[in-house]
Amino acid sequence: MAQYSNAMVACQPSLLQQVYGASKTLLHKLFPATCLLCLDAGQGPRLDLCRGCEDDLPRNLSVCPTCAMPVVGADRVCDHCLRRRPAFDSAFVPYRYEFPLVELIHRLKYGGQVAIARILGTVLARRIAERGPPGVDAIVPVPLHPSREVRRGYNQAAEIARFAAELLQLPVEDRFAARIRNTEEQAALPAVVRRVNVSGAFEVRAQTPLPPSIAIVDDVLTTGATVDALAQAFRRAGCRHIEVWAVARAAGQR
Repeated sequence: MAQYSNAMVACQPSLLQQVYGASKTLLHKLFPATCLLCLDAGQGPRLDLCRGCEDDLPRNLSVCPTCAMPVVGADRVCDHCLRRRPAFDSAFVPYRYEFPLVELIHRLKYGGQVAIARILGTVLARRIAERGPPGVDAIVPVPLHPSREVRRGYNQAAEIARFAAELLQLPVEDRFAARIRNTEEQAALPAVVRRVNVSGAFEVRAQTPLPPSIAIVDDVLTTGATVDALAQAFRRAGCRHIEVWAVARAAGQR
């Protein structure tokens, strides 16, 4: 049966593609995209967010080019980055961690609503594409510890990265790095403790040469301690250029 199936794929790829395409079209007609925020029609064919609500998401403007923290004066490096340069080269975080993104991210991260990752990954990718072609070779989602990923059922950063990568036409390399210590949940810790909590928590395990330029993807950038710890591991492994991409920036926490 397996041999017959493989032969069918090899001999009739156009027929299978037509059936698959027709099935998707039928599903989209039966279950059209609906905006999760206002219940108007979403953006076809599969984005459950209308253009109006996308345009109303709180933009993160006038930021530090290194860590994406809001600052007075565009492109001014913040005092924190001047005192301690992070291991990554730059961060791009298009939105502020405010309503309704707080609600959407919580529903994805803690409510099991993994479909929201399509919304977050799509709007992240669109804002990145607006800047021009991404200057990285691969996307690396921040890994969860295996025990936490089993409890949650998925890695929200990996799900966001998957949809962003699809639009940006970049590979997702989710096996390059692993979280080797089951650290405490960062959100439950004060800012001053977070860097200690994730110190040495990541290990790069690439079996092949790493791409010279990567983008680390996460849902929220708060103090930056987690992505900095992961960037340090990639620096030690030989990565030359590291960017951080996140959906939302929580301001005022260092």
